[in-house]
Amino acid sequence: MEIGRIHSNSARFKTKWNKAVELCAEQLTLHKNAYVACSGGKDSNVLAFLVAEAAKMTGTAFKLWCHISDASFPGTEETVINVCKAIGVEPDIFRSPFSAYEKLAADKQKRAFGKSGAYFDSVREYAKDKDLCFTGVRAYESKRRMRAARVKGQVFRSESMGHIDCCYPLLWFRLEDVAAATYMLNIPIHPIYGKQPIDMGKNANGEDRFIRLGYITSRDLLDKGTAVFLQVNYPDIFNKLREFFPDIGAKV
Repeated sequence: MEIGRIHSNSARFKTKWNKAVELCAEQLTLHKNAYVACSGGKDSNVLAFLVAEAAKMTGTAFKLWCHISDASFPGTEETVINVCKAIGVEPDIFRSPFSAYEKLAADKQKRAFGKSGAYFDSVREYAKDKDLCFTGVRAYESKRRMRAARVKGQVFRSESMGHIDCCYPLLWFRLEDVAAATYMLNIPIHPIYGKQPIDMGKNANGEDRFIRLGYITSRDLLDKGTAVFLQVNYPDIFNKLREFFPDIGAKV
């Protein structure tokens, strides 16, 4: 937050923020039924405030959608609700009808939430009457995202999201830009960011590594330090996960 306070006064950040608002405003005027996919994490919370500012500029409306299951980290739903209260939008919260832990135990090969799993099934269902999805994806978070960003750009058509246009207003934001927006607008912060980080240093794109909010049962995250993060910061959750996924013991 101290980095955000300092960076929020920079001309570079203000220019980047204004361009992102303009992109959102443009897309809102080109579509009739837009929504924000919000995880409660730092990026999607900033995204919600960004789209809300653009909606006020254009006199348009949008929905905000969040997927909640027993694999959501504690505080996720509360954070999303607080974000929605701040921007004056009623959240559409989807609650998974089954246990992600049981899904993980039953499916040894695939992630519990993937393009063929519970999360994307609910995404596609929600998108049936929508024509635009705003998502808080940032290119600098990983090599894979950077490659995809260079190919797809900030606006593209997505079949996996439900035959809908997708817009990534934060695509070229760096971590300090997210911190600056969070400080500038006093955006609610998920409690996970007050926990002890495990994976520090720089990533492949030269960005500071920081805590990332995902799903507890995501296999790809369990391979990237989340198992250790859980053991240190959420020991009760770690022990529950180990009951359904014994292999987690080999990852810490």
